[in-house]
Amino acid sequence: MADIIKTLGPYAAVLAALITGFAVSLQWRFGRRAQQQDRKQEVFAAAYESCIEYAEMPYAVRRRRIDAAADERLRLSEQLREIQIKLAKYEAWVRFESPEVGAVYGELVTLTREVAGRSIKSAWLDTGAATDSSMIIPTSVVDLRELADPRERYMAAVEAHLRSRRFRIRLVPRIPHPRRSPPQPVPDHSHP
Repeated sequence: MADIIKTLGPYAAVLAALITGFAVSLQWRFGRRAQQQDRKQEVFAAAYESCIEYAEMPYAVRRRRIDAAADERLRLSEQLREIQIKLAKYEAWVRFESPEVGAVYGELVTLTREVAGRSIKSAWLDTGAATDSSMIIPTSVVDLRELADPRERYMAAVEAHLRSRRFRIRLVPRIPHPRRSPPQPVPDHSHP
């Protein structure tokens, strides 16, 4: 045993340095991974928030002040323009982060623009809010329930994407796999 220690003695410092280097490398890799995960969560959340902002615009347009119609038109149209820019930015960004999540997000954006867009158009044709009671907008006037399922699909896609990468350690470079399209919804044939 003493002979083994004498033989390995000169290499002990090198071995210790290698072990320390490996440990530091793993620690750096885990830290970097956590930062990437946090960044992706922020991007996915901001993308979702942009859809919510657009979906809220029918309410804002219906509640606009009628005593300052020109100012309100300018304010609300500028707000809509900024939201449209964010939606386009996040469509590209989310698709870049994950083509699978990007496809689901693209569907959410398209449907949000259709459903909320119809309500926004209808809201512009309305006179605006003249009284406190006109601030209450029933679902018969603005109905966004159609967006519930696409929102859930987006959240599920994000969760699956983030979870699948959460605990995976890659000591070997990743081998690219062919991209798969997200699962398609099953058609509902229960209604005649």
